[in-house]
Amino acid sequence: MRLAVVSDIHSNLEALEAVLRDVAALGIDQVVSLGDNIGYGGDPEAVVQLLRQQKIDSVIGNHELAMLDPACLEAFHPLARKALMINKRLLSMKSRVQISGFRTFLVRQGCLFVHGLPPDLVTAYLSRASDTRLSHIMDSMEQRIAFVGHTHQLEVIRLDRDRVSRSKIEKKVLFLDKGSRYIINAGSVGQPRKSSLDAKYLVFDPDRYCIEARYVDYDREAAAKKIRKAGISEEFAQRLVQPSNQERSL
Repeated sequence: MRLAVVSDIHSNLEALEAVLRDVAALGIDQVVSLGDNIGYGGDPEAVVQLLRQQKIDSVIGNHELAMLDPACLEAFHPLARKALMINKRLLSMKSRVQISGFRTFLVRQGCLFVHGLPPDLVTAYLSRASDTRLSHIMDSMEQRIAFVGHTHQLEVIRLDRDRVSRSKIEKKVLFLDKGSRYIINAGSVGQPRKSSLDAKYLVFDPDRYCIEARYVDYDREAAAKKIRKAGISEEFAQRLVQPSNQERSL
């Protein structure tokens, strides 16, 4: 059964709806979110409601964690912190309870799903991990494939024996080697970084043992308008219509 992997929606309802329409058109039944469903964007309640309605399981991201843990929130850039506090006010109690139930990791289709780094790290960045650390992580994983988010960058980390290699995920089907181990970053649905402005997600086919990156167009101006209306920084609205080079939690 094919599985869609979405990540870093960041309260962008227009992007999520477009992705789910694409998922439905492909006939995919199961979707997993890698967290950071909230933050930056202007529509957190509708996004969390849609996850609930579609029965989409999610791990906790650093933005959800920061909403629940003041110590984590203090590490955020002031603009990101303000956006998250606005997001929190826009969330219903039912949605806050739903978020508080998110786990640090999930296992589906024999794969591990976590926001930051395996096995259960929420705030660690794949882009900042050394090859030595990644080799140790992958060698220690019970699963041969882990899907992560957090950096907003589509990327594959592969371990063959003791050799770690990194590569970007292109717009094509990538067949995986069953003898290798992988950490695969699913990019971002709702907040582009260093790449096209489309909403991006992955399709994993366990039978063909391959992944495919999907790029989906959506109404970016409508999503940006909601950010402005909510009183969130204009910088986050601009990111939807103009690519950003930043990777940190801003």
